[in-house]
Amino acid sequence: MATKQEREKVKAMKNILYGTTALVAVSLLAGTAGAAEKIKLGLGGYWRGVIQIGDNESDASPATLDNRGHGLGQESEIYFSGKTTLDNGIKFGVMVQLEGETSGDQIDNTYIWADGSFGRVEFGETWGVSLLMSAGSIGELIDGHGDFGSQGSVTTLNGLGLNSYGGDAGILQTPDQKIQYFTPRMSGFQLGVSYMPENNTGNNSTGSGLNSQLDGTVGNELLDVAANYVGKMGGTDVRVFGSRFVSDTEATAVGAAAGTDVDGYSAGGQIGMSGFRIGGRYTKIDDRAGAANTDRVEWRAGVDYASGPYKVGIVYQLATGDVAAVVRDDETRYVSVGGSYNLGPGIKLFGGLQFFDFEDSSNTAATQGSNTVGVIGTKFSF
Repeated sequence: MATKQEREKVKAMKNILYGTTALVAVSLLAGTAGAAEKIKLGLGGYWRGVIQIGDNESDASPATLDNRGHGLGQESEIYFSGKTTLDNGIKFGVMVQLEGETSGDQIDNTYIWADGSFGRVEFGETWGVSLLMSAGSIGELIDGHGDFGSQGSVTTLNGLGLNSYGGDAGILQTPDQKIQYFTPRMSGFQLGVSYMPENNTGNNSTGSGLNSQLDGTVGNELLDVAANYVGKMGGTDVRVFGSRFVSDTEATAVGAAAGTDVDGYSAGGQIGMSGFRIGGRYTKIDDRAGAANTDRVEWRAGVDYASGPYKVGIVYQLATGDVAAVVRDDETRYVSVGGSYNLGPGIKLFGGLQFFDFEDSSNTAATQGSNTVGVIGTKFSF
């Protein structure tokens, strides 16, 4: 549960965010407000597909998960986006992202934005600043690895999937309705802050009302603050970031005790020189399920090298999840070795090997094991 001092800080940050938004609104009205032309939407997006060959095993009887050793996968999105520039130089835009296949979050990002000398404001359903400003996710070249190689029960035996995101994405599996602000970048530094009143788990058409839901939902009144630096030191490209988020867990009824608030932080960095990049990232989420002693820690380290249209990389990732009243933690280890080749503008070939190892707090054979997955795929970007 957040302390009184922490809640006062959250309240102050909310007031700053709302105040900044008001100042931006005033600046939008200043000067000539005419636009060169009405916003016109354009199309963009991607389509990717893979062939998978794998050996998916558990520590239980082979009959439990001795499934087919090959498969196909695909995932695509269509982007509807547009922007216009006012006579005073301020830009306005809109983004709507439609899943190309039937999905529980058929439209997973839909927001408007304004950009100018004051910075950038976004309003709507989108990821938070901890993800958008992050650094250190280097080495993964199997495009869409979270949608293919690590999908399904055969590669999440212990229920602890891989996700090194911080902030909003650390609690939520889909973007939710929020307002966020990014300062102008000054001497390589930038600050971002986002606020989400209510965790609607992707059902944003209902908005976030003035009343709480009293359903025990975690991640409400989520305040996410991040900062990063992007620049050069001699001939070396440098990017570092850090973030912190706090949120409320609602009670299940009036007068009932609420669960533990879910808070966390993330930090990472990367450097690049002569085609090489190396980076790492650490994320901790306290009481991730709204229950005490259910912390989650995840870190990753990777390196990649690019030369012309070719790129190769390797990444190691470890996730640990506390289980309340259990001494032993859930653990998922992951190694990816891959490469890609740009066949032409917007056409990429990629492939590699993924290695998974699962340990479960219950020490039950059916929820432990290791998997090896080979992936060959392509991605069309348009």
